[in-house]
Amino acid sequence: MCIRDRYQRRVHGDLFKLISFITERQYDPVIVFCFSKREVEGFATSMGRFDLNSDDEKEQIENIYNSAMDSLSEEDRNLSMIQEMLPILKRGIGIHHGGLLPIVKEVIEILFQEGLLKILFSTETFSMGLNMPARTVVFTAMRKFDGEAFRFIKGGEYIQMSGRAGRRGIDDIGITILMMDEKMDQDSAKSVLKGSSDPLISSFHLSYNMMLNSMRIEETDPEFIIRRSFHQFQNDKALPDLSLI
Repeated sequence: MCIRDRYQRRVHGDLFKLISFITERQYDPVIVFCFSKREVEGFATSMGRFDLNSDDEKEQIENIYNSAMDSLSEEDRNLSMIQEMLPILKRGIGIHHGGLLPIVKEVIEILFQEGLLKILFSTETFSMGLNMPARTVVFTAMRKFDGEAFRFIKGGEYIQMSGRAGRRGIDDIGITILMMDEKMDQDSAKSVLKGSSDPLISSFHLSYNMMLNSMRIEETDPEFIIRRSFHQFQNDKALPDLSLI
């Protein structure tokens, strides 16, 4: 067995113990953030010993899932992704990443919102734009591949994902657990845990095509569109204060 295989087995074992701890103390629902689709699916399928749903919840999941999949063609319904997903969901475990069919992701999001999924393994895309908080958030690693090199996650990324911990009006506190897969120096840890969120910068650009389309609509003024844009707001805010001159 190679070093990588031994490492993966250790991580799977540690994660299994951690999930057991979370569910026994009823700190679920929990979102487990992984930084690759392969890890998402691997961790989810390795949790086969968990069965967190009652018979009634399993029946609800099956009805919702099958109703949604009925909209697919027979060929699509026979895809391995579709066939293999339901048994995992019925155990209260979900998978969410960019490689899933849109309808499958939508169903998983609905099931998670309804409290029918107790554990959700996901890539960081689940933290973007979806209002789906959990009680606990787990990071399986603190380093990710950004397309060029492996690096520690940034403060803004940590804030975005850990912000899912704690449901407003339900939980007094949210719990975030970091699984450290390697030693992290003090400066790197500080930049992650105490870093600021990424700045929001408008990329608005009024193109010729947009101007022509706006002219087709009555009482539409391109200058008004520019003045009320977030891009113009940021430019105006960046101007020096001339009131004291």
